[in-house]
Amino acid sequence: MSLLLSRLGKPTLVRRSSLLPLLLLSNGFSSSSTLQTPPCSIFCGEPCGEEDFRKLTIRKATQFGITELDKKVPMELINGMGTIGASHGWVATLKDDGILRLQDDLNPVALDTDPKRIPLPPLVTLPHCQTKIVTNVSMSTSSPEDEDCVVAVKFLGPQLSFCRPAQSNSEWTNIRIEPPCFHSSRVMFSQKEKRFRMPGSGGHIIASFHLCGEMTKPRIRKLQCTHLPELTKAKRELLDSCYTTEHLVESITTGETFLVKWYRKEGEIFDGIVKMRTQEVMVFKLGKEENAVYTQDIGDLNIFLSRSEPFCVPASSFPGMRPNYIHFSDFDEMGSGSVAEALAIKAAISAASILEMRELNVLSDSLTLITLLGTGENTFMSLLLSRLGKPTLVRRSSLLLLSNAFSSSSLRQTPPCTIMYASPCDEDPIKVTIWDATESWNTKFDKKVPVELMEEMGTIGASHGWVATLKDNGILRLQDDFNPAASKTDPKRIPLPPLITLPRCQTKVVTNVSMSTSSPEDEDCVVAVKFLGPQLSFCRPAQSNSEWTNIRIESGFYSSRVMFSNKHGMFRMPGSGGHLIGSWDLCKDITKPKLRRLRFQNIPELTKAKRELMDSCCKTEHLVESTTTGETFLVKWYRKAAIGSGSARMKTEALMVFRLDEEGNAVYTQDIGELIMFLSKSEPFCVRESSFPRLYPNIVELFDVDEYAIVNLDESSIISPSHDITFVAPYHIPPQNIDY
Repeated sequence: MSLLLSRLGKPTLVRRSSLLPLLLLSNGFSSSSTLQTPPCSIFCGEPCGEEDFRKLTIRKATQFGITELDKKVPMELINGMGTIGASHGWVATLKDDGILRLQDDLNPVALDTDPKRIPLPPLVTLPHCQTKIVTNVSMSTSSPEDEDCVVAVKFLGPQLSFCRPAQSNSEWTNIRIEPPCFHSSRVMFSQKEKRFRMPGSGGHIIASFHLCGEMTKPRIRKLQCTHLPELTKAKRELLDSCYTTEHLVESITTGETFLVKWYRKEGEIFDGIVKMRTQEVMVFKLGKEENAVYTQDIGDLNIFLSRSEPFCVPASSFPGMRPNYIHFSDFDEMGSGSVAEALAIKAAISAASILEMRELNVLSDSLTLITLLGTGENTFMSLLLSRLGKPTLVRRSSLLLLSNAFSSSSLRQTPPCTIMYASPCDEDPIKVTIWDATESWNTKFDKKVPVELMEEMGTIGASHGWVATLKDNGILRLQDDFNPAASKTDPKRIPLPPLITLPRCQTKVVTNVSMSTSSPEDEDCVVAVKFLGPQLSFCRPAQSNSEWTNIRIESGFYSSRVMFSNKHGMFRMPGSGGHLIGSWDLCKDITKPKLRRLRFQNIPELTKAKRELMDSCCKTEHLVESTTTGETFLVKWYRKAAIGSGSARMKTEALMVFRLDEEGNAVYTQDIGELIMFLSKSEPFCVRESSFPRLYPNIVELFDVDEYAIVNLDESSIISPSHDITFVAPYHIPPQNIDY
């Protein structure tokens, strides 16, 4: 710690008249004796007397203090989101023209009098993907000018793109990665296997793309994380609430590959801005038998994590470095520590001191951004199988009429229902098969809906029975076609204002949609759209001058789902890991969120096997509110990819429900009373068992593209039958009022 603090304290500026001196090394890091720079970080840019340029300031991993170089670099590369990633000393930039460029400006040993700027082919965006927000960039060789160099760009969401920039006919090869566990993953190149590789969320799965094979067909490999250390209950609760990222790191000297899990959560909150702090770094050594073995000994190696492709170096090759160390850096922090003491690893730099800096690591002339299961009751199984089997089509001419307690007064309402299948009819539209939650069979809905709504990605979300569509013209529409209480002959289609994309954001891929009232035609209805990434947008569709209010949110909310709380009169959203909730008040400045930390309590004791299973899962967080009891729940949904026939389908492994109170406590519970929760691609909701006959209380119904499952909270049992069905419109529809 003292070593790190000495480096990160008040900078000792060592002014030099030449570039970073090269070290003459004869070591095992490369195959022969070479001149190499030690690993270093781009700390900031100092004024140099020219308005558009800054002097490069670096921190070498082998020395104390900070060195100011004479090299001048464009100021735009130092400030804000000037770069989007780096690999082998080349930083990537992406301007509004859609051209991704590789530049060597920030490489301390590259000439500032003749910087190289290599434009890549114009980006091509796959349907229902986006190419505005980049997760990271990776290269197969040290320079994009090499004839055989392949550049890989991982975009936030399902698109992964490759190109060979040195070839005269260079163009992008674009592939869509279906499992959502890869949507936030980071790609790296394995020199050992000659493949691009990428870990899924939780680290339970790795996708590999072979340069010499069919690059569009990844090899999927399951991982089993083993030998996890014994943790205190407090430590387990802390890690489970963290925002976690997974990184593959390869040592070209030892041939070893490591999976590193980086656990972070909010540290300070400045005026609604969250600064992330590292809580833990765990290192796993990958074996040949699909095992990822936890280790606190990486030998002579140092691992460097950042916004760039991670790397390892042997400490013995660079005097002044300590063996068995890990270094991490991001916009909010810098830190390092011994892997042997990883459970006590620390970050030692304040957020305020690096608000304007861009951290990068340099290696060998290479610039690199630093960086509950049971068997279940037969009744549940038979019920679920009856829904997922070949549907029994029951034609009905009327809706179920109920007087219930779902709302504050007695109303005629439809029961909760689920969009299951579609079947052709005599005309272009199709008829939808729904599941009525109060029945044990599927019901063929007499209402006809457009074919496009039951095609893959035909809809992007739903709330209060209104589904949302987003066409290529950038217009988002709300439609009541799936609403069982809506008119069969006069469906409503409500276009929202043209979307506006904030800088460094995207509006192509939507996480979910939420509404403050049951209909967008209500004068006071506010529609919230959460896009994958930092943009959250609001509008009031019923107002004549309706327009979008767009805000940029923190990185811990990039994959979060928004919901509306009738109790609080706010839109709310859980951060990744569930440790933080952001709320946006309709009666105040909606652009300034209220942030609240949660304290998790009463978490059950788990076996080591169950803990290892859950730690390797892809985890999502959902806020659910009961309008009848006034309770709010946080649900953590743990899933893993089941591999079959070369494809991966997500399957539920565990579910944890926490009851929230007004003091910020999140108390684990297996008893939600007579409530039934419905989680799907629609805004989640609860209903009371007593309001709808033949419903089972204290259960959670899960519905997604790959899976329909029922969780019995009493027994912590999950019923999720194996099937090959893909649900193109995986929506639970809440009860709908029926007009008299």
